[in-house]
Amino acid sequence: MSDQSYIQIAENVDKGIQTAPKSDGELSKAFIAYLKIVYNPEEAEVVQHLPMLPLTKTAEEVIAATGDSQAVQTILDELTQKGFISRTSKGGYCLPMIPNLVNLHMFYPELKPNDLEAATLYQDFFIKEKFYKYYATSEKGTPGLRAIPIEQSIAPEEKVFEKEEAHDYIKTLGTEDLVLVPCPCRVRTEKMDIRECRDKFPIGSCIMIGSTARYMENAGLGKRVTKEKAIEYLDKMVELGLIATADNYLADPHNIMCLCCGCCCSNIRGRTRWDNPTAVLPSQFLPMAGDDCTMCETCIDRCLLGALFIDDDEGRSVADPEKCIGCGVCTIDCPEETLKLQRYERPEKPFNNMAEYFMTVASDNGRL
Repeated sequence: MSDQSYIQIAENVDKGIQTAPKSDGELSKAFIAYLKIVYNPEEAEVVQHLPMLPLTKTAEEVIAATGDSQAVQTILDELTQKGFISRTSKGGYCLPMIPNLVNLHMFYPELKPNDLEAATLYQDFFIKEKFYKYYATSEKGTPGLRAIPIEQSIAPEEKVFEKEEAHDYIKTLGTEDLVLVPCPCRVRTEKMDIRECRDKFPIGSCIMIGSTARYMENAGLGKRVTKEKAIEYLDKMVELGLIATADNYLADPHNIMCLCCGCCCSNIRGRTRWDNPTAVLPSQFLPMAGDDCTMCETCIDRCLLGALFIDDDEGRSVADPEKCIGCGVCTIDCPEETLKLQRYERPEKPFNNMAEYFMTVASDNGRL
């Protein structure tokens, strides 16, 4: 069968805000091969008619384009149930958002058929062909996630604004829909037997929020939790050394809070491994040690970004503001409790809302 339906799906993805993976300006062959794993030929004939959000099509519009009402509706229902396409609350169908689409085989820990092939193709289009630049940031470097510290890491005297601290962020969410879903980044490297942090961190979970949580739950993925349990889980992971990141905007609705390592994470790796230095927006804080710092280097060992060093002249640990994202992970195990996040104003701030963020990314990527 011709690849045309898969090419059309890739072209539809490319019309979206984040664009599709490419190689030398052309649609990535690895990404098209990945789509062949996601959708069988019969499904692809239907899916090729679906756009990316914010556009959608009704079942009737898809049926009109294909001409087989019963078969089309069955395919739409089955793919929606698996999470391989999305259905909006108003009944429209569309392709999954990019973070869901490229991670479909990695939201569960067990190894299933095609998972390794999907992971290998992901390595090709995401890393070798550098799609990470359009995943973690826009073409102009606008980050999709921001570092968000927990209250234990922030100096008590510092004023903290709404949604600036992770506990407050969760408590004030306008939804009770929270689902813990296995981290697709560490799941992927675990399945490929290349996970560098295996002896340091668990695979762990991302905290899916609102419509994304419902999407995952409908697909049979993850575990629903209360806000209190989500905060408890968050604290446990940060204490282990994972970095909390959240959507790069302040107002509801929100989609995700990630708990990232430096060797697997599709976003943090922009700063730790790849040439994407604006990946993950820093918080408005910087770790600063007091006079009682013993220079024990515990904080240096915990920092995943190599942002801390011992300044012998100062007689304390010091953070490089160009490397530090103000996550606060370094402060958690300070033996003297002298290292805390202090206010450090940066010119880049989170967006006010989702629409503002997506309009900026769309403009950056030439999609307006």
